[in-house]
Amino acid sequence: MGFSASLVLFVLALAGSSTLAAAQPHGKHARVHGRHARALKERYMVTELTTVWTTIQSTPSSYPLPTAGGSPPEVKDIKVDAPTPTNPPKKDDKKDDKDKKKDTSDSDTSNTNKGHDSNENTGREFKDGAIPCSKFPSDYGAMELPWHTKDGWSGIQYNGGNADNEGVCKEGSLCSYACPPGFSKAQWPSDQPASGESHGGLLCKGGVLTLTRPDCKYLCEPGAGGISVKNELSKVVAVCRTDYPGSENMVVPLQCDPGTEKPLTAPDADSPTAYKWKGGATSAQYYVNNAGVSVKEGCLWGKEGGEVGNWAPYIFGAGKKGGKIWISVSKNPNNSKPANFNVSIVGGVGGKKCECIMGVCQDGGAGCTVTVEPGQKAYYRMWE
Repeated sequence: MGFSASLVLFVLALAGSSTLAAAQPHGKHARVHGRHARALKERYMVTELTTVWTTIQSTPSSYPLPTAGGSPPEVKDIKVDAPTPTNPPKKDDKKDDKDKKKDTSDSDTSNTNKGHDSNENTGREFKDGAIPCSKFPSDYGAMELPWHTKDGWSGIQYNGGNADNEGVCKEGSLCSYACPPGFSKAQWPSDQPASGESHGGLLCKGGVLTLTRPDCKYLCEPGAGGISVKNELSKVVAVCRTDYPGSENMVVPLQCDPGTEKPLTAPDADSPTAYKWKGGATSAQYYVNNAGVSVKEGCLWGKEGGEVGNWAPYIFGAGKKGGKIWISVSKNPNNSKPANFNVSIVGGVGGKKCECIMGVCQDGGAGCTVTVEPGQKAYYRMWE
């Protein structure tokens, strides 16, 4: 996986050798990233309270997870709109509705796999090999994104390339999907490209959707918990997670309406089932748009010089490793313009100050990281 220009990787609290890798650039996608700017990667998130930001310069040359190119760094691993992005499954007829009610009342429902802020279907076991590739699996907790692709997928990979423009899950494709706040995608093939790009989602095989991790019967897995985003502004804020492993586009939406507090997923790298990039633990990266930008407008690859998507003003990073959760905030190196709101991280170890004022972050603009111990909670406070 080559890098060309400069990629900003954030090392969350460096003090040990264990790291949390951010999403890696995908080969073919490199052209897209180069065209829009340098995507920011949530590459190595180290463990241990030494809250030191380390910027590593390099360039995205494939589906760069959360990588940004420019200056300030950030941790990796990620649109704002009035309508809630978690669309409930649509039934074609009464029979489908009846079948659904039956399914949710039987052993398909696992309370242990439910997390916070889930939709009514998150936690249901997926019926492997029984769902047509033409049907989006919202009945099993996945969030449909109709504004992104024709059939609502968060990303479609076919023959090593990106087929989002076609928008349909066709034979031989890996079809990725978004999960509700507090959850991460649980399906990806164990056999990942040597190039370093990531593949994720369900496989369309024989006309039906099949699990790429057969041992895991669910589409979405709960994160570490205890981390949230609180909107104290008068406008909505679109927080966009990168689709990883997968296309690594920042299309997974978290819509924060005024006066609300929503869970932010912190992937649990300590889990034996967690996704690993070249053997390393991974975290999550979020692009945070200016207040007033909808998820439809902000959770996408933006235009060069713009202020949405990979050009959004802020980047959040979150992940758990070694029993601790690490969360960060930084200014997006792609965007040199001021943000229209402030961000502070409240909570965590010792009440450490960590904030960005109108896009100007502390520690020389690099941003900051906060450690959250077991049993503690912390949240991103968005304020004016």
